[in-house]
Amino acid sequence: MIIDTHAHLTDSKFDADRDEVLKRAFDAGVGKIIEIACETEIWDKAREFAKKDNIYVSYGIHPHEADKAREKDFEKLELLLQEEKTVAIGEIGLDYHYDFSPRKTQREVFLKQLDIAKKYNKTLIIHCRSAYAELITILNNYKDLPKGVIHCYTGTPEESKILVETGFMLGIDGPVTFPRSDKLRQVVAETDISKLLIETDCPYLAPQKYRGQRNEPAYIAETLKKIAEVKNISFEEAEKTTYRNAAGLFGI
Repeated sequence: MIIDTHAHLTDSKFDADRDEVLKRAFDAGVGKIIEIACETEIWDKAREFAKKDNIYVSYGIHPHEADKAREKDFEKLELLLQEEKTVAIGEIGLDYHYDFSPRKTQREVFLKQLDIAKKYNKTLIIHCRSAYAELITILNNYKDLPKGVIHCYTGTPEESKILVETGFMLGIDGPVTFPRSDKLRQVVAETDISKLLIETDCPYLAPQKYRGQRNEPAYIAETLKKIAEVKNISFEEAEKTTYRNAAGLFGI
């Protein structure tokens, strides 16, 4: 069984065939999916979606959305984190590549959500792009943070070692299959598989075999195959270990 630990199936790109996408996923061996609701306007839609069997949910405010955050959003977030199907807070973090929200605001919203995660002891799903040095500083300065994952890891091998030592797992997505992703494959090779999770980030980042198409959970096996190849282990061993990693981290 496979767990897709990071999907955006409430995205409008799935409105026409969401049930068919789920069927293809389950037929492909994806037994559980974690839906990521990181925009306040989709929280209610994700909450309803998570009523389905084998669908879990994570809520948060993405760094792109940081400048839209209001106090009432944080209050609602705290309520959502207490619900049974909620397994994490995220994706939250820093994105200095696009800077869709001012960096100061991103930091403030990120820190506020870290405090909320501590309050409810909720697993962290962290987004980081072009901000790994600052992220590492923040995480090192925080005491007693809950465990978590760096979603869709894109940092250096050196940064990955620091983050794993800090207690975080690394989320590996479709780009590990891209021809030019040698640095990411190096990260996979040098990281103990007990610290790796598999994600689709669908509808984005389809593996090489489906590149240019809308991504969906059924395609996650391509990512798992590449991890098994890089680690020189069987597909079955990679599947079993990453499932155990995800089940343990998210308590499902």
